[in-house]
Amino acid sequence: MILIFYSTFAPTAQHLATLRSLAGNEPVHVAENEADAIAHAPNARIVLGHRYLRQILPHVTRLEWVQSTAAGVDILQAPALLKQNVIVSRCPANSEAIAQHALALAWALQRSLPEYVQAQTAGHWLTPTRMAPLPRTALVLGLGSIGQQLARLLRGLGIHVRGTARTATPEKITSCDEYLPPDKWHGALSNTDLLFACLPLTDSTRQQLNRAALARLPAHAVLVNLGRQGLLDLPALLDALQQGRLWGAALDGLDPIPPANSPVWHTPGLLITPKVSAHHPGMQANVEQFIEQQLSRYLHRRPLQAIVSHADLCATWPGTTQDTTA
Repeated sequence: MILIFYSTFAPTAQHLATLRSLAGNEPVHVAENEADAIAHAPNARIVLGHRYLRQILPHVTRLEWVQSTAAGVDILQAPALLKQNVIVSRCPANSEAIAQHALALAWALQRSLPEYVQAQTAGHWLTPTRMAPLPRTALVLGLGSIGQQLARLLRGLGIHVRGTARTATPEKITSCDEYLPPDKWHGALSNTDLLFACLPLTDSTRQQLNRAALARLPAHAVLVNLGRQGLLDLPALLDALQQGRLWGAALDGLDPIPPANSPVWHTPGLLITPKVSAHHPGMQANVEQFIEQQLSRYLHRRPLQAIVSHADLCATWPGTTQDTTA
């Protein structure tokens, strides 16, 4: 059986028809809720989605492959998956949109656009304010599908891109101007205008952008975090912005979402978007097309894309609540 439970959208009729055509005689079932997913778990050979993944793991007996709808891996970090010895893959279908969103955030901070928007809202004509130096160098932490897309965009603008990844592949190395081994990127921080964090949140990446790392950045630098909040030391970031030791920072999402009186909402130079970097009108279509291609690959015994390594699954599941992110 192919068991489906996507997180933020219901599969379209055309998508289900394509999946059933690919599956042939194998049943395809869309779980309506958690109980439905658990009831069908013992017969599930393939799971598409991750919404009820943690809940069904104690009940699976035939599971071979899990295809998530998420671009990241942190929601898939469950020791029970390792015990099942199943293939796990993520979904980089909307990496282009995420990379473009990251670049837009960086440019908005570089050009002080939030200040001009505030002035416009207040009905004021704001004379030219401070501007950051035009960026010449960028450091991309994580050269997966998002990091590679971002590196290409930056290089197209004439920016010298340094990149790093846990594993060096020819594709990752050639995506940037200068590849740095994972133990060498700290040395490049002092000569970085734009810093993009595209890392998965794992035990080894948690708090990578800590107080010491932030202190190495020049005062004119802009940081954009596309990953989970756990990648950085948020209090240290707020301190750096408030004290003028960092030009600006952008976060696509906060976890947990702070109360209205939190200093996060009022820190100068901090730009926050509510985890929307992957969103665009074609988002669902891209995800469904990718999953259809993945299912075809799996059923025809061809290599899958975006497989998650066992090392990235070795962390504790982040929390006990049901995840509803794409």
